[in-house]
Amino acid sequence: MTVIHQAVRTFGLGFMMVGGEGSFGLGGYFRTPMEEMLPVDMDVTGKQLIPSLGVVIILDRSSSMSGRKLELAKEAAARSAALLREDDTLGFIAFDDSPWEVIEASPIGDPEEVSGEIMSVTPGGGTNIYPAAALAYERLRGLQLERKHIILLTDGMSASGGDYAALAKDGEADGVTMSTVAIGADADRQLLRQLSEQAAGRYYEVTDADSVPSILSRETAMLSRTYIVDEPSTPAVREATGWDALFGNGLPQINAYIATTAKPSSDVILESPKGDPILAEGRYGLGRTLAYTSDSGAWSGAFASWDRWGKMWITAISRILPTFRNEPFDVRRNTDGSYTVAGPKSVPFLDIAVVDEKGRQLQATVEPVRPGTARVRIQSGPGLVYFRISGDGETVSKAGITIPYGEEYRPGPPVKERLLALAEASGGRLLESPEESLRSPESSKKDILPAWSWFVLLSMMIFFADITLRRFGMPRILKPGWTVIGQKNATGNREETTVGKLLKAKKLER
Repeated sequence: MTVIHQAVRTFGLGFMMVGGEGSFGLGGYFRTPMEEMLPVDMDVTGKQLIPSLGVVIILDRSSSMSGRKLELAKEAAARSAALLREDDTLGFIAFDDSPWEVIEASPIGDPEEVSGEIMSVTPGGGTNIYPAAALAYERLRGLQLERKHIILLTDGMSASGGDYAALAKDGEADGVTMSTVAIGADADRQLLRQLSEQAAGRYYEVTDADSVPSILSRETAMLSRTYIVDEPSTPAVREATGWDALFGNGLPQINAYIATTAKPSSDVILESPKGDPILAEGRYGLGRTLAYTSDSGAWSGAFASWDRWGKMWITAISRILPTFRNEPFDVRRNTDGSYTVAGPKSVPFLDIAVVDEKGRQLQATVEPVRPGTARVRIQSGPGLVYFRISGDGETVSKAGITIPYGEEYRPGPPVKERLLALAEASGGRLLESPEESLRSPESSKKDILPAWSWFVLLSMMIFFADITLRRFGMPRILKPGWTVIGQKNATGNREETTVGKLLKAKKLER
């Protein structure tokens, strides 16, 4: 959307949006670059009798939602809140293991304050859906509102179950509906689909979190069917400049259209009996935009069989085609990083705008060199940039240029002297070919054996030795020549003998 926005505003291209259930406010384009450049506002202000609304948004803030998913979900909730009127009721519940009622269900009041509270939510822990859903139903129960709706966004599996069927049944009796949004592949799609069916809502399966804001905007817009004016009517011609030949003999009926509000600067070509724009055009920057709030199918009714139906589309396309004279300009990149834009001297003063490939306008310093030639300095990384060159109040040329990577990334011959000096300083050597870097390491092979087995063996030996000594006692070691004191004799004195005699006596006994 940003790239299209810049193409229209800066480069003078045309853009048209055609109605249908997937466009304008129902397509989730509220408060986007699309709405900014179209000739109509996607909100309905003061022309429709919109029923009183009550919306509670339940947002998963578990740890798996942290990062871009949570930021986009919060942006989606804030955008949905901006679609509501001041007296509409809004509630916002963030949940992980338990629900956190960030905004209690009440009239919305100041949208800026509400948006700040929504954006303040931070990631939490696990995922438990039922308590948050029960709290949302409880907050809407009993409120005197014509339409009550719950929107649940989650990317995970609930840690525990609950009687969701009873919640939906009680909510149905009180006019409460619920839609669910499954974000990513890890969401409990079966449960979320079941919840939306039980609560007469819609189920969305989202693989790309970038689409979450448009889904919530669509859900909020769908609460009021007055955004779709579904009744046959004949448009009236209001401003036919450039369209006179087409609408001179009257118009057929259309079946339906999306209600929008014309911007003050736009030209309304066709409008409904209620004063809503059916066909409007306007300028945005250097380009032109057009909005047709009916569609090209069933909504157009008798328009589809109108003999001038084809001519109407040809006229519409021709109205938004860019109109500029194409002058030859040469854009070259200089060695100092600047660009020289050179063209004919018939365009003496150049107005140059530069946009990168993501649609962001770059700061450009334009220095006139001579008539038809200027030097442009920009700050941009590598990639595509687009130049729009204007002179005398109109676009005269467009050009695209690729900014290369820096010189340090260019492959080139190695500086052998520096590499050799580096190798010598670090105790290495210069390899002559890439194959040398794959050589086998020149280091001796050392066998490392475990030592624990030896300690186990020693422990076992000490263990059994200890058992033996405890069982049999310490053995006595005798040598010949030692004196041994024996038992007492008849006189009461102890007999003394030598080890030799003792051993001899023992030998004789054997």
